[in-house]
Amino acid sequence: MSRPDGSTGELVRIILASIAIGLLGFGLLLIILFQSLTFNGLGILIVLLSLVPMAFIFLVVLWFNRWKKRNPVWLVLPLLWGAVMAIVFTIVVQTLGFLGSTLVIGFDSSQSLFDLLYPVLGAPPIEEGAKGIFLAVFALAARRHFTGPLDGFIYGSLVGAGFAFTENLQYLSGSFDEGQFVGLAITFVLRGIVSPLSHSLFTAVAGVVIGFAAARWQWWAAILAWPLGWSVGTFLHALWNFMAGAVGGLGILGLLIIVGLALVYAVIWYSLAFVLRWLEVRKDRAMLDEYRQAGWLTPAEVDTFGTWRGRSQGKRWAAGYHGGADTFKKMVRTTINLANARQRINVHAGGEVEREREKKLLTDFAAQRTRLMNSVNSAHSYQAHYPGAY
Repeated sequence: MSRPDGSTGELVRIILASIAIGLLGFGLLLIILFQSLTFNGLGILIVLLSLVPMAFIFLVVLWFNRWKKRNPVWLVLPLLWGAVMAIVFTIVVQTLGFLGSTLVIGFDSSQSLFDLLYPVLGAPPIEEGAKGIFLAVFALAARRHFTGPLDGFIYGSLVGAGFAFTENLQYLSGSFDEGQFVGLAITFVLRGIVSPLSHSLFTAVAGVVIGFAAARWQWWAAILAWPLGWSVGTFLHALWNFMAGAVGGLGILGLLIIVGLALVYAVIWYSLAFVLRWLEVRKDRAMLDEYRQAGWLTPAEVDTFGTWRGRSQGKRWAAGYHGGADTFKKMVRTTINLANARQRINVHAGGEVEREREKKLLTDFAAQRTRLMNSVNSAHSYQAHYPGAY
């Protein structure tokens, strides 16, 4: 039976996402198993090297995920989409395009045209489309979890990291086949150390644009915003591929140019992450302040749950009381959900379901506050110690 606050629909989304994770995870397992058996078992080394940049990006994303800790389901799913489905989609479209051109102009001409144009004019739009379509569908199907540009940045970065992992398997295998360990080492340095963030940046840009639209307008805005984000990501991708091909014969100078471009992309990615997280913290504090104005929260509670320092101090304080740490953690989660609910209501998203959810969250917060108060009262005066005291 459907509940007024939309919790039934949320449960259905979690179940469907978990099923998708199981299927995609099985697909990725097959890819890893197949790769591990290549080169008389040395393929496992290629798998491990490909895991390095993906693991690095995942850990960095988790660090930027600290303010609003997203459900692990919504972090694993984009990673697997990039590693499996986006790759499959790309291969299918690429193959169909090649077969179509072969029928028109012949195999030799088609192969020459493919080698000349595909890296710049073919791969970027196809690959960014394969990765970005997940973000557009996600923003529509689970908009409650796609409320702003930082959400788009995080999900897009993970899709890109997954895609780069599987693509690295291909490139590292080719390098090992041609140049053995020397070729493998060179390719790993270039792709895994010099430019690990490229694919994450390309897709994150689309996610950021979708997130900005989702934070300000209704569902249709995400659909209209995706082509814009896709265009920017495609341009950055095409620029990277063009430069990689253009400077290939310039030796050290060419290498320096590629390293310089990779550094620029890395600066853009990190800058986006820091700025967007700062904006999200500021937005959440502003939403909580609306509850203060309505009398649901105290000014001290807005400071406690709407700032890094307030959270840190409150966490240490609550840990001194029986059950306090767990209750405070739940209050942090509730205030984050309240901020998201208030933002969605302000842009007329979610309708009556979101209003019912907001009411439930406010009731939950009041109960959690009382529970924490009772823990404190067993030892000290509530007014003297509770950071959110009136």
